[in-house]
Amino acid sequence: MRVATSTIYSLGVSGLQKHLADQAKLQNQLSTGRRILTPADDPIASARALSVTQAQSKNEQYITNTDSADSALRMTESTLQQVTTLIQNVQQLAINAGNPTLTANEKSILETELQGRYQELLGLVNGTDGEGTYLFSGFRGDTKPFTETSFGNVTYNGDQGQRKVQISDSRAIPVSEAGSQVFQQIKNGNKTFATGANVANTGSGIISVGEVLDPTKWANAANVQDFRVEFYSIPDPADPTGDPIINYDIIDDRATLPDGSANPNYNFSMVDGYDYNGGARPVTPGVNPFPRTYTSGGDIEFRQLPGETTPLIAGWDFGVKASIEGTPKTGDTFSLDASTNRDVFTVLADLSTALKSYKTDGTGTGQATFQNQLNNVISNLSNSLDNVLTTQASIGSRMNETESVRSTNEDINLQYSQTLTKLQDLDWAQAISDFAQNQTLLEAARTSFSKVQGLSLFQYI
Repeated sequence: MRVATSTIYSLGVSGLQKHLADQAKLQNQLSTGRRILTPADDPIASARALSVTQAQSKNEQYITNTDSADSALRMTESTLQQVTTLIQNVQQLAINAGNPTLTANEKSILETELQGRYQELLGLVNGTDGEGTYLFSGFRGDTKPFTETSFGNVTYNGDQGQRKVQISDSRAIPVSEAGSQVFQQIKNGNKTFATGANVANTGSGIISVGEVLDPTKWANAANVQDFRVEFYSIPDPADPTGDPIINYDIIDDRATLPDGSANPNYNFSMVDGYDYNGGARPVTPGVNPFPRTYTSGGDIEFRQLPGETTPLIAGWDFGVKASIEGTPKTGDTFSLDASTNRDVFTVLADLSTALKSYKTDGTGTGQATFQNQLNNVISNLSNSLDNVLTTQASIGSRMNETESVRSTNEDINLQYSQTLTKLQDLDWAQAISDFAQNQTLLEAARTSFSKVQGLSLFQYI
C-alpha cells in the first residue's frame, strides 16, 4: 500500500486540529462552568434551558412587582392608620364637648382644634406614594382625589377603580383605593336607619341612635322607612304642678314614594290612622289627644302594640325601636329615616356647626339640641372609623397575600435555578478528567507527528 507524504501530513494536521478544538472546548467549559456552550452541544437540553430561563425571568419580574405592590400597600396602610388616629382624636373631642359644664366659649375653643383636625384630614386623604401617585384616586393616580369648595363640602375627583400590579400568572393585586368608598360612602345612624331631632324643639328630649331588632321586617315593602315621632304635652289634671302627661304619635313622613308617585299615607298616624293633612287632632280638656303614652327612656317601638285596634297598616311591625330621654314639649318632633351615605368631611362640619351654634337658655333646651346633634356626630364618626378600619383590614390581607406570593415565587425561582443547573452546569470531575486525557492525546499527537514528518527518503540523498 502506498501512502503519500501529503496524506501523512494531512492526517497529522487533522488529528492535531481535532485535539486542539476539543481542548479549546473543554477549556471554555471549565472557564464558564457550563456544559452547553452552543445549542449544538445538546439541542434538547438547550431548548429546555431557554424555556426555563424565560420562565425564570418572568418570575423574577413578579418578585420585583411584589416588592412594588407591598411598598404601595404599606404606604396606604400607614396613611389609613394616621386617619384612624385622627378620627379617634375627633371622637374624644366630641365626647369632651358633651360635658354639660363646658361653656359656649370653651366649646368654641374645641371647634378651633377641630378645624386643625379637618385640615390634617384633607392632607392625609390627598396623600401620595412618594413618587407623586395619589393613593386614594382609584385608577387616576395622577389626579388629586379630593378638592374642597367650602368647609365640609369636598368633591371626589378620582374614579371607582383600583390600580393593580401583576404578582403572579393568576393574580393582579389592587394597590390603590377609591377614596369615595373609604371616606364618603359611609352609612349614617346605625347603618340601617338614622334618628334625629328637630332643631326647633323646645323641650329637653334626647333621642338615641336606635336599634334594629329584625332587618327583614325593616326591609318590608310596606315600610316607607321615613317616620316622625311627634309629641303632645298637657298638665296632669290630678297634679297640675307635677310632671305633665306626655303622649306621642308615629307618623308616616314620606311624601313621595321611590317610584316618584305621591305617598297616599303621607302625614297619617301609623298608630291609629289619623290624617294630619286635615288638621291637628281635636283637643278635649284634660285629655292628651295623642295615642301613645310617653315614658322618659322607654322604648318607642315601630310596630302595632297590644290594644291598638285601628292602625294604618294592620299588624304593622318594622323591626326597629328607639328611645327618647328628657321632657319633650308639644310640637317637638324627632325623625327616623333609612340610612344614607355621608362623608367624613361633612361629619366634621356637623360637629363644627354644633359647637359654634351651642346656646344655653337655662331651660335645658339648648343642651338637648346640642346633645342630639352630638349623638348623631358621634354615631357617624364611629361609622366613619369602621369604614376606614374595614379598608385597612383589606389592605392588611393583601399585604399578607403579597408576602405569601413572594415566598412562593422565590421558591419557584430556586426550582428554576436547580433545573438550569441540571441542564447546563458542568460535571467538573468529568470535565477535568476529559481535559487531562485530551491534553495527553494532544501531546502524543504532536510527538508522533514530529516523528512521522521525518520519514522522508529525501533525507538519505
